[in-house]
Amino acid sequence: MILHYLKVALRNLLKYKTHSFISALCLAVGIVCYTIVCFFMQEWTKLENLPDSERRIRVQKQNSFFRTSEVKRLEEQSISGLECLTIESFYISTEIEVIDNEQRNLPFLIGCKGINSNFFSYNNRKLLHGSRLPEAPDEVVLSHKFASKAYGTANPIGTTIRFSDPQSIAENTIQSFKVVNVVEDNGLQDPKVDCYFSYEIMSYYALRVYGYLSPKTDLETLNKSLQSITWQQNEDTVHPYAMFSARQDKELEIVQLLVLFIASLILISGLINFLKFIIQMFYNRQREIALRKCMGSEIKGLFLLLFTEIFWMISIAFLLSLGVTEIMINLAEIYIPSQDMPDLPLSAIYIVQLQIYIALLAVCTLAIWFPIRRLRQVSIISQISRNHSRHIFRSVMMWLQLGIAIFFVGSTLGINMLLHETFGRAYSPLTSEEEENIISLKVNTQRMRQNINPILSDIQALPECIETLTMTGDLQIGSHFVRTYKKADQSMVSITIAEGTPSYFKFLNIPLQGKEVGGEAEGTVYVSEDFRLQLDKDSVQDRVEIEGQSYRIIGTFKKLYKETQERTIGSAFFPSNRSRYFYFKLAPGTDVTKSIRRITEICRNYVPTTLPLEVRSLADNKQTLMGSMYMTQVAMAILAIVSILLVILSIYSAISMDTVSRQKEIAIRKINGATPWIIAGIFGKAYLVIFLLAFAVAYPLVRLMLLSINDDVVKCIQGWDWGIVIFFSVALMVFLTTAYKIYRIMHINPAEIIKNE
Repeated sequence: MILHYLKVALRNLLKYKTHSFISALCLAVGIVCYTIVCFFMQEWTKLENLPDSERRIRVQKQNSFFRTSEVKRLEEQSISGLECLTIESFYISTEIEVIDNEQRNLPFLIGCKGINSNFFSYNNRKLLHGSRLPEAPDEVVLSHKFASKAYGTANPIGTTIRFSDPQSIAENTIQSFKVVNVVEDNGLQDPKVDCYFSYEIMSYYALRVYGYLSPKTDLETLNKSLQSITWQQNEDTVHPYAMFSARQDKELEIVQLLVLFIASLILISGLINFLKFIIQMFYNRQREIALRKCMGSEIKGLFLLLFTEIFWMISIAFLLSLGVTEIMINLAEIYIPSQDMPDLPLSAIYIVQLQIYIALLAVCTLAIWFPIRRLRQVSIISQISRNHSRHIFRSVMMWLQLGIAIFFVGSTLGINMLLHETFGRAYSPLTSEEEENIISLKVNTQRMRQNINPILSDIQALPECIETLTMTGDLQIGSHFVRTYKKADQSMVSITIAEGTPSYFKFLNIPLQGKEVGGEAEGTVYVSEDFRLQLDKDSVQDRVEIEGQSYRIIGTFKKLYKETQERTIGSAFFPSNRSRYFYFKLAPGTDVTKSIRRITEICRNYVPTTLPLEVRSLADNKQTLMGSMYMTQVAMAILAIVSILLVILSIYSAISMDTVSRQKEIAIRKINGATPWIIAGIFGKAYLVIFLLAFAVAYPLVRLMLLSINDDVVKCIQGWDWGIVIFFSVALMVFLTTAYKIYRIMHINPAEIIKNE
């Protein structure tokens, strides 16, 4: 019998296969959005709900972080009321060489932290090879992910790693380290940390200190004990103090609930749409249901019939959501920089997705009991004499869906305006073809730095390479540094700076008034036209003082490449031979993809495959700040499109049902003299009211959300023009969705309708 119901339900859905597929796809997008947010919420909750969270404290120093010598003093003293003193540094990146069991020397670029032996127990991190902890500064613990990457299935305990660059950690004299254990990976906690060294080797790095408050001690007593420990800092005497590390307020919880609510909007809209679609089809088949009851079908059978249709739709949406998840993660890995990309284990995400699928089935099972109860008394006679009721519940659901659509459309438009205001006006004298023909090479490892001269020689020997530029920083938008300049009135303002070889201006087609000095001209600077205007106001001619150092002005240029001039009065360029980025201009007509492949092959002759390479076209913004911004824009646009599709489907199915079910009424009205415009008003008035109410609620929410950004760029959305654009855009969408059906019902032939009845 169940198999029979599955066949009947599938046959009914296939009658409206396009509508069913779009509904399932939109629901799948909602499931994915909600799944990702739920996954991060669960991982975040694990970090927040560590054992003894109410006793966890953080020890701080006034206006600064701790240094190694200060932390050692804390460890050496017995502080009453403080247990399990835990120390950790901030994340840093360095290059190491792994000497495995086969005595192979494998270089890796890693992320690391400095910690003490209490770090793992305090953070509830499980050690995978016994309980051995680092006991000396020359011992290290590896993350499980890095151990698998570097050693495969071999046991790394007892092997040696060493720093590739002796100066990678300032003042550190230890270069070789013995692996003593491996720690499990723990979701969002330290996702990019590969090695845990002793904090003692990091003399000049900022450290954080945590611990437990003793059970019989209060925070005030502990702080009195800490006041006996003092240091001299800028001629002031400072002492450490403790505070609870767990958040005592509800701000974070409110933010989490807000994010969860926004992520659930598409899921709710999709669920409403397809539930309404299924139940609406079920009501439209009431003659069939009545016949089934006459043939002996019970309420249980009717319930199973409707449940199987729900099961098919949600199952298809669930399978589609798995594919959407794969696509989304692949796109995120392409456009989000690797150092910012969180770990997204598919197995854990799929488990959350399965839980949401089961929850949706349960919710829908409860929801469909309502139409089943209404159909208990259905009969052939009731189908002939039944009265039409107003669809209040349906109208409320359409109002909610339309409000969600306006929210996402408004958010997408507002975010695009903010990004355009921030980055869209960046100065770029190059054409898109010229940007495509410039190849960027980042010196990101010690091995590359050691072999940079032969690498450059081989690349410059390529026939298509016609020009080279050396830079300290990246040319990509948002990568400039900022320094301060003191004006004549003693107020401080910011200027954007860049540093590289003076061929910068010719290489990037930037207009320059002055001369290009050769090599590194210490104590000289080029200034932009905007900065020059400020210098003229301050009566500065030949020399300018920037952050206490005097520079001779040797030229004026238009702007820096990709300069946005947000919160700055101009820019400056410092001639230098210090290199971190190299740019190679290719001859016009060159196959850029082939050239990137050839440059990569040259680099691989000197850099092993275990180390990453960053070779890309200047026009390629993937793995950059702009790539992340683009990913955000695309995600918002997809959510807006999905919400609009859901509204269109919902309104179209509603107007279709209305026009079909009220044909006889309209025919009688036309016989009694109703004009086509009166008939149009009968149907259009309800949708107009729904639209106006939805806009009146959703638009102010979007506006308040965007205006809450504490930034000067909100000026672009303070006007009402973009609100007018949203109003008429969504109004046009609603009009086009309903116009055809209303036009058809306006021009029906009453005689044909009465004859058919």
